[in-house]
Amino acid sequence: MPAWTRPLLMLVAAALTACGGGGGGGGGGGITPNPCSVTNQKQFVLDVARDWYLFLELLPATVNLGDYATAEDLLDALTAAARAQGRDRYFSYLTTPQEDSSFLQEGQYIGFGFRVQILGNRMLVPDVYEGSPAADGGMGRGAEVTAIDSGSGYVAIATILATDPNLTQAFGPETTGVERGVRYLRPNGQQVEVRLTKRVVTIPPLPATNGTAVLTLPGNPAVSVGYINLRTFISTAETPLRNAYEQFRAQGIDYFVFDLRYNGGGLLSVAELIGDLNGRNRLSSDIYAQVRFNSRHTANDEIRRFEPQPQSVAPVRIAFITTGGTASASEMVVNSLKPWTEVAIIGGDTYGKPVGQSAFNLTGCDLRLRLVTLKVTNALNQGDYYNGLAGTLPFACAANDDLTRAMGDPAESSTAAALQWLALGACGQIMGAPGPALRAMAAEPEPTPTWPAPRTAAQSWLPGVF
Repeated sequence: MPAWTRPLLMLVAAALTACGGGGGGGGGGGITPNPCSVTNQKQFVLDVARDWYLFLELLPATVNLGDYATAEDLLDALTAAARAQGRDRYFSYLTTPQEDSSFLQEGQYIGFGFRVQILGNRMLVPDVYEGSPAADGGMGRGAEVTAIDSGSGYVAIATILATDPNLTQAFGPETTGVERGVRYLRPNGQQVEVRLTKRVVTIPPLPATNGTAVLTLPGNPAVSVGYINLRTFISTAETPLRNAYEQFRAQGIDYFVFDLRYNGGGLLSVAELIGDLNGRNRLSSDIYAQVRFNSRHTANDEIRRFEPQPQSVAPVRIAFITTGGTASASEMVVNSLKPWTEVAIIGGDTYGKPVGQSAFNLTGCDLRLRLVTLKVTNALNQGDYYNGLAGTLPFACAANDDLTRAMGDPAESSTAAALQWLALGACGQIMGAPGPALRAMAAEPEPTPTWPAPRTAAQSWLPGVF
């Protein structure tokens, strides 16, 4: 297999040096002796985009670098047409090699260690990472942050969201030592005030509690169900995934719930491994996924076939729990397994990201461009699910994301609906059909939660992480 496919769905390409000249579009001066000058950064972004961008036809015909103050401004303009069509919704971005690699290889970032969802004027906490400042402060799934103290006293969340919807000021920069006061309610209504200090957080890819479990089918306790909750597709997920499937195989399990409800994607190698672990009976000729680049780089196109592992199982059915935060590699796994086994998504429709990024480093500069360069399809060449997966699947079952219960609890709404589909092969409620909206610590139906816009590498893969 070509080496470029192994690291990322979202591969890391060779470091590039910006070329001289105007990059095919109108001025901007030449390359200056400083490799990290603003001019060089802008030229680098333009040159890479003109060569590798998946949607070459949507790039502006002419570009004057002098019209843009920063490389970020230029990238925003270059991707504007694709963003307007829903094809590159800020999937292309600038970061640093250190920040990018630390997250994808080690699951590390600088923060408090929890994720937030915005529900109107409320801030809910769906997940807290073990060993993080937030966990040390007693915070857990189902908490509601009601106020934040950024140094001038506590300010109510509704007030903060009115002027700081992406929580840039509220939670401060991604720097160790940044401190904030957080006032929150536990699910039982108890109010807690705690001061949290940012540090390096290491995310366990599978939660320590309920990361894996063996459940049973409702009405048929003799049939076991393997449950996995995968937070993100990072390198450290490989061993726990193999361990889980080894146990499932030893117990003869062939019904599965795969919880991807907040998983925004990550490494292609992990997505490939999941396919292999669910491909015990697949032939070496069976196609798992196809990767396609733009017309300038068809030599990099690849067909990925199944490679069954010693831990592999042969699923009868797989229920994937999803929400609007389920994206990229998570969606790829569902789409790629669809031709080979009976699958359903349970919960809410997925985000809609059938494309991946490549990473390009500017030589002599601490700058990495993650640019949309590839699209992924399954064995039947099905892809382009920019509006989410629900409309492409025979089973898309609506269910609430119940923050008052642990993920993987058979009584939690989405988990219960997944088990029901496994047992019956039918949805209790179809996505898009009339019915109750997602509920989260509320007695009445609420609108679907949203996440603050990403501004860091970690937030690009895990929406709402701080």
